[in-house]
Formats: sequence, structure tokens, C-alpha cells
Amino acid sequence: MTLETLFSIANYAILPFWLLLLVAPRWRWTGLLVHGPVVVLLLAPLYGYLLFGYGGGPENVDMTSLYGVVEGFSAPSVALAGWVHYLIFDLFIGAWIARDAMRRKLPHLAVVPCLLGTLLVGPLGLLLYVVVRFVASRVVQYDEYADAATAA
Repeated sequence: MTLETLFSIANYAILPFWLLLLVAPRWRWTGLLVHGPVVVLLLAPLYGYLLFGYGGGPENVDMTSLYGVVEGFSAPSVALAGWVHYLIFDLFIGAWIARDAMRRKLPHLAVVPCLLGTLLVGPLGLLLYVVVRFVASRVVQYDEYADAATAA
């Protein structure tokens, strides 16, 4: 199987999990599929194969320098392994965002842009969620303060 085919398979394999987070975050199957081990069982073997079984990358690469990292990722199989790494970890963060938002009773429509951001630009989506969560907590604190002031 070509690396291009494996790239397509990895990209398409992750999308149903993101779709579940976006449109059915509270559905029982979302909990089982997205928040369980399915994604890791599906994509981690591909990651391991690309790193250790496909042919590896350049030898004697110094991964402690930017040049070394660039050299290491110059091998297509290593670059694809890095991409699969991002796919797995971004979904992990997206799943955490969805769980945390449900626990905090945040409106799902406020979380959707954060999930899309995490899918597309990982850390910026997480940053957006942290901001949404902070603002929402301040709104709740203000509402509780206003309710207490009104009751007094």
C-alpha cells in the first residue's frame, strides 16, 4: 500500500469520530467510540508501522535541533507518522474538550467552533476553548452574584 493511500485512509478514518463530537456529543455511541480506545486501536498500529516497520527515516538524526527535526521528517514515512500522531492527539484533545464542556454544562454551540478549531489548527482550537470556558465561568459567577444581590 502506498504512503499516499495510507495518508488518505488515516484522514478519512478520523473524520467519523470528529463528526460524532460535533453533532452527537452526548450520544451513547459517541462515548464508546470517541472516548474509548477505538481510535488508538485503529491508528496507533499504523503510526508504529510507519515509524518502525515501513523502512524508517534517515539514520543518525539529531532530533534536538530544528535542522535535525527537519531532516528526520524529510522521509515521507516519518512525515506521515507525524501526521497520524497529530490526528490521534488532536482528536484526544477534542474529546477532552467535549467531556469538559458537558461537565461544565456549556452550550454545545459555543463548543463547536472550538472543536472545529482543534480539528483544523489543534492548539488554537484548544486556546479558543480555554477562552470560552473562562468567559462562561465569569458569566456564571456574575449571574450567581446578581441572583444573590437580588435575593438580599
